Parts: sequence; C-alpha cells; structure tokens
Amino acid sequence: MKKKTIFFVLLGLGISYFFWLKITHIPIPCIFRKITGLRCPGCGITTMIMRSAKLDFSGAFAANPFLFVTAPLLLGELVYYVVLRSRGKSLPRWNDRLTICYTVALCAFGIMRNIGI
Repeated sequence: MKKKTIFFVLLGLGISYFFWLKITHIPIPCIFRKITGLRCPGCGITTMIMRSAKLDFSGAFAANPFLFVTAPLLLGELVYYVVLRSRGKSLPRWNDRLTICYTVALCAFGIMRNIGI
C-alpha cells in the first residue's frame, strides 16, 4: 500500500474516532492501564485532543502535559519529514538523535507521572 494511502486511511480513522467520541463519549481504553493499573506516557491523549478542540487548553494540559507541550515539536517533525520525502531526501542523522532524546523524555514522563513527581 502506498504511503499516501496509509496516511489518508489513518487520517480518516482519526477523524472518525473524533466524531465517535463526540457522539458516544466511549473512548478506546488504554490496554497498558487496564493490565498494570499505571498510566502510560500516552494516557490522556484522547482527553487532551477533545479538550483542545473545545479550546480548553488548561484541561488539555492537565490531561497530558508532556504531549501537550511537545505537540508543536511533533507536528513540526511531521512536516519536516513530509517535505524531505517529497524532495527525495531522507532524515539527517541528528534527527535520529532527536527522536531518541524525545523517546527517553517521554518514558521519563511516564515514570514520573506514576510515582507522583
């Protein structure tokens, strides 16, 4: 399947899920939390997006502060990737290091939110 097709399928699923939540108020549960009782680093994303859509930014921040603050970085990274790919280029080496640093920070956030820091 072509990457553009995958992108549009995922985008369509995301939009469908957004409207599903608006209508039913039934979110997809976090499997990690169901099994462990702990909050994963991504717990609160749905609430964050729904509250951001209502312009309730303090509520969105409370749902997942790390992802709320770093969302512009992730969006910029996505745009950067799309632009490079459209020009036939690959991501530079420093970008791999940035991705590793981001992943470590996300995991640290997940640990800190569960120990109460």
